[in-house]
Amino acid sequence: MILELNGIYAGLRFSSAHIVFGHDSCGVIHGHSYYVDVKLSGSPSGDFGFVCDFKIVKQIVKELCNELDHKLLVPRDHDNMEYSIDEDSIFLEYVEKSGKVKKYMFPLEDINLLPLKSTTAEELSIYFTEFIKNRLQKLKMDSSILEIETTVNEGIGQGARYKMLLR
Repeated sequence: MILELNGIYAGLRFSSAHIVFGHDSCGVIHGHSYYVDVKLSGSPSGDFGFVCDFKIVKQIVKELCNELDHKLLVPRDHDNMEYSIDEDSIFLEYVEKSGKVKKYMFPLEDINLLPLKSTTAEELSIYFTEFIKNRLQKLKMDSSILEIETTVNEGIGQGARYKMLLR
């Protein structure tokens, strides 16, 4: 059985800016209106025969969407990007292949520093899937779930999907 949430219709959305450091066109600050689709595969169980309660899955995904909404997403673990935090500001420094250095300074409250190598839809789909898995485990609601599939869409018709097998 598959439980499916369509991010557009379920309100699983966030708007954020990001930089894909080193990319020709996406290596500048730009943004997207993201939406997140989720599929959980498993065996119906419990009193109601759910794979998982829709409301629980929506709450989990909305929690992360709310954390990312209206922020600049910065990859903490990028190989060529260094950062430092001073009081209420963050300083970023990226060294391009050519050796050119790009420097940025932002208010800390405008940034979401993510434990990722990049803030691509691919990396974000893995991040969302891990987040969902961890929350379901914490709630002890993962016992009947075999697989989690998450798609992070950067707009209609354009997204990246990640599938994680739990068992």
